[in-house]
Amino acid sequence: MNADKRFNNDNRGELYAFSLTLIEAWFPIFALFSVAALGGLHAYFYSLSIAVIFLFVWWLLRGKQHEIGKRSAYKNLALTSLYITSLFALTFVGLQYTSATNVAIILFLQILFSYLFLGKKQGESLNRQHTLGAVLMTIGALLVLFPGTWQINIGDVLVLIAAMVAPIANTYQKKARAQVSAETVLLVRSLIALPFLFLLAYLLEVPPSWQQIQQQWYWLLLTGFLVFFVSKILWIEAIYLLPITKVNALYAFAPLMTMGLAYIVLQEVPSWSQVMGILPILLGGYFITRHR
Repeated sequence: MNADKRFNNDNRGELYAFSLTLIEAWFPIFALFSVAALGGLHAYFYSLSIAVIFLFVWWLLRGKQHEIGKRSAYKNLALTSLYITSLFALTFVGLQYTSATNVAIILFLQILFSYLFLGKKQGESLNRQHTLGAVLMTIGALLVLFPGTWQINIGDVLVLIAAMVAPIANTYQKKARAQVSAETVLLVRSLIALPFLFLLAYLLEVPPSWQQIQQQWYWLLLTGFLVFFVSKILWIEAIYLLPITKVNALYAFAPLMTMGLAYIVLQEVPSWSQVMGILPILLGGYFITRHR
């Protein structure tokens, strides 16, 4: 019975991971438009504000109000908010200086940092087959990221730091999810983040006009609802059911889809090294998703 339950949890976790991958593939493209018009921090703030509305309604409908009284979860919720807010702030600002495809690919490198940071911890270990998959996908990502040169711009550096922060953020998210629901984790972390984001945006960027904000409502809504609401619920449930390293590996298909979407929507033509990187990423994804 326990084996059957574990198998079902694995299947559910993989389904959540693949579903969120489909949404996350669009994230750099959705965000790129609002970032270009409003600035990185302002785009993040308004997208997250929209997400909070949906999260609050969903939180009430799910009847999770009693979870606010669980003081034992406060530390993990606060640390989750700190690291997640830093991660996305770096990503949104990075989008001002680099391409949507590069953002998707560099964020994928969180699988490498997850393996380095978490691979030896209890419950996060991968067998040789999964390790081979992680290595292959990392090689593919590097081929895409560095097309014949080791030069890197400031946007890539910021997103790379975000990828390093991701495993730490996900670790605390996983701990918080063990104490309260995904709805509470997302709502609390977002509410904590909003005033700090507003202050940072006010201090570091030129405030956009209300007309500029209205002109970006479509992209802000897509980012807020799909990326910060639907996708993040799927993400927290996935890392709750599966090792974080494996969820990150399944997420590897997102940059491939972003590459294709960026070509169609933004006319970003992929380079030869980006195309060559597809094979090890797909092969690595096959290894990492196979059951033992």
